[in-house]
Amino acid sequence: MATLQRETDVAATREAVLSGLSAHNAAVAGARNSVPLALSLRDEAGTIVGGLIGELKWEWLHIDLLWIDEAHRGEGHGEALVALAESAARDHGARGVYLSTMSLQAPGFYPKRGYRQYGVMEGYPVAGHRIHHFAKAL
Repeated sequence: MATLQRETDVAATREAVLSGLSAHNAAVAGARNSVPLALSLRDEAGTIVGGLIGELKWEWLHIDLLWIDEAHRGEGHGEALVALAESAARDHGARGVYLSTMSLQAPGFYPKRGYRQYGVMEGYPVAGHRIHHFAKAL
């Protein structure tokens, strides 16, 4: 008989759940073929002043993080980073991109670049804000 319990060894529990879920997903959708993606924007001194972090997996690019330092915003760097990520995704054989961004960030940025919103959750990360979910076919 199976029992439910709250775990104190979070790392071991996470590993067991991830292993089981990964095995199931691979059996249904095929190998994840995961490739990390990291793109940076650097200033003249070589300091990172922006970047994009994502993961190419299955036939998709997931953009996890996109940031441009305030001093470098409005110069097209965000658009260039996303375009470079999309190019890498195409090279990987991806057929689309998906991401989430909060209302306190820049949700208006993505529709201008061909992304469609497929969901919104109100009250995240706090009351008065929301998280937006976007996708784009390549």
